[in-house]
Amino acid sequence: MSLQSIFTKGNFEPIHSEFKNEGIRSLDMLSDFQEKFKMFDTDTTINAIRDTIIADYLNYDLVNSDKHGFDAKKSKTGEFLEVKNCSVSSTGWGGTWNDTNEEKALAFGDKRVFTAVAIWRGASDLEFIVYGQNKKMGEYLHSKVINRKSGSRSTQSISIQKLIKEWGFVVILPPGKSEKNTIQSIVRYQRSLNDYVTLKTIKTVSNFQRKFY
Repeated sequence: MSLQSIFTKGNFEPIHSEFKNEGIRSLDMLSDFQEKFKMFDTDTTINAIRDTIIADYLNYDLVNSDKHGFDAKKSKTGEFLEVKNCSVSSTGWGGTWNDTNEEKALAFGDKRVFTAVAIWRGASDLEFIVYGQNKKMGEYLHSKVINRKSGSRSTQSISIQKLIKEWGFVVILPPGKSEKNTIQSIVRYQRSLNDYVTLKTIKTVSNFQRKFY
């Protein structure tokens, strides 16, 4: 790629006052929240809010306030939860594991460690959660870590179709979401999931909790 080509990229438009002014009001509200809870890194704040929402839906009663370790835990069973967040506008729906070492990669095969990939529309509209646990997930992540290109960053991505089709993860809906609409959305995104995400297999938060807890 030539240096000149970078100057041809982008779609530059006039600044819209409405966008700017509404954006300032939205950020002011977020800033008030951050001040109240003394969380001043914006990415960390949003992730902490989302992790708390997912953990609560899945009956994990402890959340991790440290940057290291898993995101949530069940005090009674000692089970852990790792939450990955993804935008519905992403070209690939799934989770990304950044800077994963061999020890943590293998931990995802431990029966105590569960993973949730949450798909969001915008900042706060949770579409659905893909949730589960499988020993092969730890083996897969470990193989990616040890076989990555020398000197490269340890970053692995896992699609929701792999989680669902190969490792038996389930789709769980938050309150207010339609089973049929969500199935249509998932199958439209990835047609190969048509036989895996159905009215028989999809769960709502309430019936998931009744079955598993």
